[in-house]
Amino acid sequence: MAGNPNKLSQLWQELKRRKVVRVITVYAAAAFVILELVDIVTPSLRLPEWTMNLIIVLLCVGFIITVIFSWVYDVHPEEGIVKTEPAHKVKEEVGPAISNSWKIASYISFAVIIVLIVLNIIPRTGPPDELTTLDRSIAVLPFRNLSNDSTQAFFCDAVREEILNHLDKVEAFSVRSRTSTEQYRNTEKPITAIGEELNVNYIVEGSIGLEANELKVWMQLINAKTDEHIWSDNFIYEKLQIFTVQSEIAKSIAAELKVILSPEEIEKIDKKPTDDTDAYQAYMRGRYYANQPHFIRENRNRALQNFQQSVEIDTGFALAYGELAATHALFRYLRWDQSESRLEKADQAAEKALKFGSDLPKVHLQLGYYYLFAYRDQKQKKEHWDIAEKGLPNNVEIMKAKAYGFESQGRWEENIELLEKAAIISPNDADIYSDLGNAYWFSRRYSDAEKAMNMAITLNPNEEWPYFSKAANIWSWRGPDIQSRDALKHVDIESDWHLWGWYLQEMGEGNFKAALQLLSDTSIASGINNKMWAIPKPLLSAFIYRHLGDNELATKDYNTAVKFLKKRVRELPDDPRYHSSLGLAYAGIGQKELAIKEVNRAAELLPLSTDAVYGIPAVIDVAIVFTMVGEFDLAIDQLEYILSFENFVSAAWIEWDIRFAPLKTHPRYKELAIEYPVETE
Repeated sequence: MAGNPNKLSQLWQELKRRKVVRVITVYAAAAFVILELVDIVTPSLRLPEWTMNLIIVLLCVGFIITVIFSWVYDVHPEEGIVKTEPAHKVKEEVGPAISNSWKIASYISFAVIIVLIVLNIIPRTGPPDELTTLDRSIAVLPFRNLSNDSTQAFFCDAVREEILNHLDKVEAFSVRSRTSTEQYRNTEKPITAIGEELNVNYIVEGSIGLEANELKVWMQLINAKTDEHIWSDNFIYEKLQIFTVQSEIAKSIAAELKVILSPEEIEKIDKKPTDDTDAYQAYMRGRYYANQPHFIRENRNRALQNFQQSVEIDTGFALAYGELAATHALFRYLRWDQSESRLEKADQAAEKALKFGSDLPKVHLQLGYYYLFAYRDQKQKKEHWDIAEKGLPNNVEIMKAKAYGFESQGRWEENIELLEKAAIISPNDADIYSDLGNAYWFSRRYSDAEKAMNMAITLNPNEEWPYFSKAANIWSWRGPDIQSRDALKHVDIESDWHLWGWYLQEMGEGNFKAALQLLSDTSIASGINNKMWAIPKPLLSAFIYRHLGDNELATKDYNTAVKFLKKRVRELPDDPRYHSSLGLAYAGIGQKELAIKEVNRAAELLPLSTDAVYGIPAVIDVAIVFTMVGEFDLAIDQLEYILSFENFVSAAWIEWDIRFAPLKTHPRYKELAIEYPVETE
């Protein structure tokens, strides 16, 4: 053991004598410089991601060769490269000669290493690099249509959406959703103001012209902080090359922002959704109509027709099958068509979407909607949305979908948390604020709900649902008033919600003559028929006549309603809406047992555990039936149950709804307002 230090000392002296130590020092400095240069030039030259790993391997191999070579050979000033003499042949008194050149090289090497280390440390302790992942935030504004054909507007929107989707596939980008930029379609706001409102650093603008078979695309990338044009280019291709155009634009933007695309990201961007451009154009038309207000049935009909045309042209088009499955399922969900043939079409499209596109996140997004809309299958819905989220993390459309899933389960806190997160990522998305307003409303946070709905209206004043939600929020908050009336003026007269909204508004304000006049409108044939209620006009008028004490007219209309609803129940025995309304009609003519049986049947068909939103009407109708048949204690028990969980019914709502008026003399009624107070600010 005593000899070990001497041996190590001898080895060290030999390494110095053979100049191995100096060679290692110089090599290390040179390698360090090479690695830094590669790290700098790789993004600008768009070298593959594995370039750095290759250089490291080559330098390691070179290091081993250099050490061996320096041990065996030496560079002599006069004789060139010579073999180093063994230690025992060298005179002991002769020390290793150190040339000035080696000294200078060593000093320079040490200096270079120290400088580069300092330069690498400073950025880590100072301000973050300008092009970090969070700073690569991008908004793609609506494209301008350069074509003389105004019907090509759908084409511009669809191309924009696909470019946005391509950018969203790049992990380094934070991309604002399509709906968040919709308000800037014809804006004259400066780029810097748009960037500040959207909280992005980069804006993409574009114009598209499609004439015959020629496709012209002009694009530019702008720094939203300085309004500096970073990049612009013109793309002129044949229409058949549209996929190439879209992928090239996404790659060009990535290159300009110094983003190195991984092989997986490049593959995703380059992958064609279909080889048939006609099928793709039909798909894009379908997407255009699907992005319009979804409560307007005609929009969904047009979307459905185009998705169907798309899969007929290309029978293996997975994305189109996914959209087709979700749209067919939506027709059932919104009660537009509950036939078995509609469900069968949805099932067939879903099967083919999964067969041809099991690796596509957007397919799984639509399959999640399909399972929710067609079957209210929470488990399958979640599985598909989890797959979609894994493929497209932090995608706003997927976040909105998952939030909608929480809504259907009554998980309002999680719903709000996810929507608030989505609003940060995409701050000007009107749909997010509309959904957030509904969540606040059901959570009985009425002032927050109104703020969110006002924001949705500001961002997209042409969408009618936030107006209706704003009116309904006021009904729950303080009852129908002038503000809820003003909001309802923006609900389209052809909407399924128009009659229901105005009936409740007039009835709640005590304008019974106006409510009856509304029901006399012959252009409204059946009465209320939306996704939550199916109430014929005679039943609505009977409620008012009974409240006014006109029992003769009330009984007449109740009997008319019974006749109509019995027929509908036979035709649609699994539709809870008709069972619920039939129960109310039976209660109006004194058929107590039949009335209770029908509303209970409605609650069984769609319990709150299956759908925490659409299941509420039947639960409310149970309380109304108990009130109508004189079972006041049972009615108040039911109301206490309703008020105990989050939904749109409040003590204020119960107060103005004339169907609960007989309860007001009951001793327990006043306790409801005390036990369940309504937010006042």
